[in-house]
Amino acid sequence: MANVSNLKVQLQVGTDNTYYATWEFKNGVSGSATNTNTGSSSTSTVIKVGTLVKIKSGSKYYNGTSIPSWVMNDQWYVYSISGNRVVINKNKSGTQSIMSPIHKNNLTVVAGGGTSSGGSSTTSGVDVSKLDHYEVKWFYYTGNGIAFDGGSSSETRKVATYSPPSHATTVKVAVKPVSKKYKSGNSEKSYWTGTWKYAEINVKKAVAGSSPENPTSAPTVEIDKYTLKATVDNITDTRADKIEFEVYNGTTKINTGTVDVVTARAIFTCSISAGGQYRVRYRVINVSSGATLKSNWSPYSGDSKTIPSAVTNVRCSADSSTSVKVTWSGSSNATSYEVQYTTNKSYFDTSSGISSTTVTSNTAYVTGLDSGDEWFFRVRAINDQGESGWSGIVSTVIGTKPAPPTTWSLTSTARVGEDVVLYWVHNSEDGSYQTKAEIELTVDGVSSTITKTTSVSEDEEEPIYTHTLASSGYPDGARIMWRVRTMGILPEYGDWSAQREVNVYAPPTLTVNFETSEGEIGSLPFDITAVAGPNNQTPVSYYISIVADETYMSEDRLGNEITVPAGTEVYSKVFNVAEREFTASISAGDVTLEDSFQYTLTVLVTMDSGLTAEVHMPFKVNWEDRTFFPDASIGVDYDSLYTFITPMCVDETGELADGVTLSVYRREYDGGFTEIGSGLENDTVTTITDPHPSLDYARYRIVARDESTGRVSYEDIPGEPILEPSIVIQWDEAWSSFDYENGDEAIQPPWAGSMVRLPYNVDVSESNSPDVALIEYIGRENPVGYYGTQRGVSASWSTEIPKTDKETLYALRRLSRWMGNVYVREPSGVGYWAQITVSLSVNHLAVTIPVSFEINRVEGGV
Repeated sequence: MANVSNLKVQLQVGTDNTYYATWEFKNGVSGSATNTNTGSSSTSTVIKVGTLVKIKSGSKYYNGTSIPSWVMNDQWYVYSISGNRVVINKNKSGTQSIMSPIHKNNLTVVAGGGTSSGGSSTTSGVDVSKLDHYEVKWFYYTGNGIAFDGGSSSETRKVATYSPPSHATTVKVAVKPVSKKYKSGNSEKSYWTGTWKYAEINVKKAVAGSSPENPTSAPTVEIDKYTLKATVDNITDTRADKIEFEVYNGTTKINTGTVDVVTARAIFTCSISAGGQYRVRYRVINVSSGATLKSNWSPYSGDSKTIPSAVTNVRCSADSSTSVKVTWSGSSNATSYEVQYTTNKSYFDTSSGISSTTVTSNTAYVTGLDSGDEWFFRVRAINDQGESGWSGIVSTVIGTKPAPPTTWSLTSTARVGEDVVLYWVHNSEDGSYQTKAEIELTVDGVSSTITKTTSVSEDEEEPIYTHTLASSGYPDGARIMWRVRTMGILPEYGDWSAQREVNVYAPPTLTVNFETSEGEIGSLPFDITAVAGPNNQTPVSYYISIVADETYMSEDRLGNEITVPAGTEVYSKVFNVAEREFTASISAGDVTLEDSFQYTLTVLVTMDSGLTAEVHMPFKVNWEDRTFFPDASIGVDYDSLYTFITPMCVDETGELADGVTLSVYRREYDGGFTEIGSGLENDTVTTITDPHPSLDYARYRIVARDESTGRVSYEDIPGEPILEPSIVIQWDEAWSSFDYENGDEAIQPPWAGSMVRLPYNVDVSESNSPDVALIEYIGRENPVGYYGTQRGVSASWSTEIPKTDKETLYALRRLSRWMGNVYVREPSGVGYWAQITVSLSVNHLAVTIPVSFEINRVEGGV
C-alpha cells in the first residue's frame, strides 16, 4: 500500500486562521512503513536547546497567561533560551509545535541532548506516474475530545488549505494518494492502493508565532502631580510578550517606552510637566524566533489633566490711591487663580497677615488698601487636580507721586534744520503708567512749557516716551535747556528731571585744495590745504585719508610684491590742529602710490561743537617711472664679529641716482628682515654698523626709495663669508678684564658691552612651540586650531670649557648674574635676542667644566 510522507500542517504567514498542509509522494514508495525514532535516555539537570522538558504544576507562560491542561500534560523540546526565558516548540511525539515562552524555573528536565524526530516511512514498488489525485480530509477539535468534520477535497498538487471555526482548538488533516485505474476484463482495478496519513496542529499555539491581536481598548491613565502611570490589565493574548506605550501632550509626543508583560499586565510610568493634557496609546509586541511582531496601535486614552503650570509675567500697578491692578499670563488648564497680598514680604512664609482673593480671569483688582504703603502680591493657578506653585513676588507703592524721570538725547549738538529727539522714562513708585508729561524748554533765558497727554499699552514693560525738537526754528548758536516731569495715576506731577542742554549750530564748512594738474599728481611730496568754517566754531582735529579706487600690485617697504585691493586705505593720519586754515604735506616716506591708478582723498574736520564736515576728492597718479640699481660694500671685523655696510644706488646710466633714500635690512636665518638703518643718503660715504651679523654669512637687502614717487627698488647682496665656528653671546654690560696686571693698560674691545665666545664643541637642541589652542567641536572629526602670534622659540646648548680658561669662566659667571636680554648667535646662522639661564658644574678631578644654557627667544632690537 502507498502513502504520502513528510505531511505537515502550518499556519499561513500573514493570517490568523488559515492553515495549509504539505506532503511528499515519490517513486519507490510502498505500503510497508518503518518508523525510526532516535533519542538519548540520559537525564540532565541543565536546560539547553534540544532538551526534553516537562512543565511544573501550577506554572504560567512567561507573560503571566494561563497554560492549557493538554500542554501541561505533554513533554516538550526546548527551541531557544534567552536568560530565564525558555521557548518550547515541538512535543515529544512531534505532532505539535507551540513556540511558547516560559520561565526556566517552571521546567523539569526529562532528557537532554539531541532532538526528537517522528517516524519516517519508506516504501518500494509504487509507480508514482500512476497517481491520479490526493484525497484530503480536514477535522477540528473544540476541546471536548470529539473530532468534527471540516470538509474534504480532491487535490492534484501537494498542498491544501483550510480555515477552521473560531472556537476550534486543534486542526487535523488526513491525506491519501489515489491511483489511476486500468481495465482487467470487465472490471476496473487500481494500480496500487493508498492509505491515509495524519497530521495535526494546535490552533492557539500556532497563532502564538504570528502577529499579536490588535488592541480594542485604550490604556488606563492616572496622573499624580508630575508622574503619569499608564496600565494595560488582564492581558489574555498568549502572544503578548511586551507592551509599547506612547505618551502625548496634546498633539506632541513627549515620551515612549516598552515594558514586559508580567502577571498578565503592563505598567509604564514617566515624568510630566504641569499645565499639560496627556493622552496615551499602546501596541502589543510578540517576540518569536528572534523576530519582533507588533500589533496595530490601540485607541488613545481620554485627556488627563495635570495641575496647572505656574503663572508668569506678573505685574502690578496702582489703579487709584487705595487700589491695585494685578495682571499675569494665564495657565492653559487653570480654572481659577488665587491672588495673595500683604504689606510685609516675609508674611508669605507664615499663615498670618495675608489676604487673598480668587478670580477666574488673569486680571485682579485689589481694593481697600492703605495709601502710602508698599503692597506685595503673588499668584497661583488652580484646577481640579490641585494648585500650581506660587509666582514670583511683585510690589508697588500706592498713593505716591512719581520720581523725576530719566532723560537723555542721542546728541547734545544739532545742525540748524535737524530734528533732535528728546527721550525719558516715567519712574513711578506705584507702578502706574504715565498719563501726562510737561517738557520745559529754556532758550536764551526764556522758558516755555509743552504738555503731552499719553496713552500707553499695558503690554509694554518699560515705556519710553519721546518729544521731537525741530531745530530749524532756532538760530545758529542757540542754547536750549530742557527738562521733564511726569504724572501717573494720581493727579499730581512728580519733581522735575535733571536739566539737559542741546546746542544748535550751522553746519560746518570745509574747503580743500591740493596741487593737481587736471586731477592728476606728477610727483611727491604734495601739499593739502584745508579751510574750515564758520567762525563761531573752532576746529579740533583734521583727518586725512587716501583710499585706492582700483586693485593693483605694489611693493612694501622691503620691496616685496603685495596686492592692494580696491577700497584699501593706503594713507591715514589725524592732525590735532586748532587752526581754521591747515596745510599738510604728503611725502614719499608717508605713502606709496602706483602710477596710472586712481585714488580718493578724504579730509574730515571735527569742530569744537561736535559737528563734522567732510570732503572727498578723486585724483590720478601720473609720473615718470625711474629704474634704480641698489648695491653695497660690506666689511667684516673678525675680532669683534660685526660688519660695516656702505649702501649706494645708481640709475640706468650708471651714475649715482639723485632723489633717492636708502635702507639696509639684515636677512635673518628664518627668512625675516631686521632693519639696520633707513633714510640713508646715497653718497657712497654713509656707512652703518651691524653689531649682530649671522656667523656663517652676512646677508643684507638694500632698498632704494624714490623721494618723488615713493617707488621702491631693492637688491639682495651676496652673502659675505664670516664662517665663525664659535657660539657668541653679547649683552649690555660694561666690559672688564679678569687678568689685569698693574702697570699694563687694559685693552678695551671695540664693541659696546660684553661678549663671550665659546669656540669649543657645542651641542645645540632647538624647540618651537606655536601659540595655538585646539578646540573640539561636536560633529567634527578633528579639533580646530586657533593660532596666535607667539612662536615660542627655545633652545638648549651645552659645551665644556677648559678649567684653565679663566677669562671665559669669568665672563660666564657675569652672564649668569645678568638680569637683562642677551643676543645669541651660533655658527649655523641662527641669531636672536633671548633670555638666558647659565648652569655650570666644577668637578675637582676633571680638567673641563660642563656648561649648559637654557635659551628663550624674546622681542628685541637690532
